[in-house]
Amino acid sequence: MRRFIISTAVIMCLANFSFAQGPIQQKAGQKDMPASGMMGMHGMMGGEHTSMYGMMIHHLLMKANNLELTDEQKKELSKINEMYLYPIVQKDADFKISHIKVMDMLHDPNFDPLKVKEEIKNSNDISLAMADLYVNGLVSIRKTIGLENFKKIMAPMPMMPAQMMKMESKEQGSPEKQE
Repeated sequence: MRRFIISTAVIMCLANFSFAQGPIQQKAGQKDMPASGMMGMHGMMGGEHTSMYGMMIHHLLMKANNLELTDEQKKELSKINEMYLYPIVQKDADFKISHIKVMDMLHDPNFDPLKVKEEIKNSNDISLAMADLYVNGLVSIRKTIGLENFKKIMAPMPMMPAQMMKMESKEQGSPEKQE
C-alpha cells in the first residue's frame, strides 16, 4: 500500500510538471505549435528527467545536513555543490538551449536533417554527461556520509495523515466538484 501511495504521489508530481510546461512554452512565443507537440519532442530527446538530477542532488544534500555528521563530513558535503550540483544545473541549461535550437531548426520547412541530427546528438551527449555527474554525485554523498546514513536519506519521507487524505480526495474528486 505504501509503495502505491508513493508511486501515485510521484506520478501526480510529474503530471503536474508536464501540464505546467505547456503554458510556459506558449508564453515563450511558441504559440504556433501545440504544447503537447513540444512535450512529445522534449520527451524524445530525454528532457523530462534532466532537471531532476540537480533537484535530487540538492534534496539529498539538504537531508544529509540534518544528520549528525562530523565536521569533516560536513566539509566534504559542501564540496559536492561545486563538483556536481552546479555543473549539472549548467548542463541542464545547455541542454535546454540545444533543445530550443532543434525546435527552431524544425520550424523551417527546408531544415537540414544532418544539422538537426547533429544538434540532437549534442543534446543527448549533454544528457549523458548530466547522468554521469548525477551518479558520481550520489557516490560521493554515499562515500562521505556512509552507507547507513545514505540509506536514511534515500528512504522516502513518510506521509502525514493529512497529506494522505488530500491525495485520496483528489483521486476520488471532492464532493463539490462532482455536482
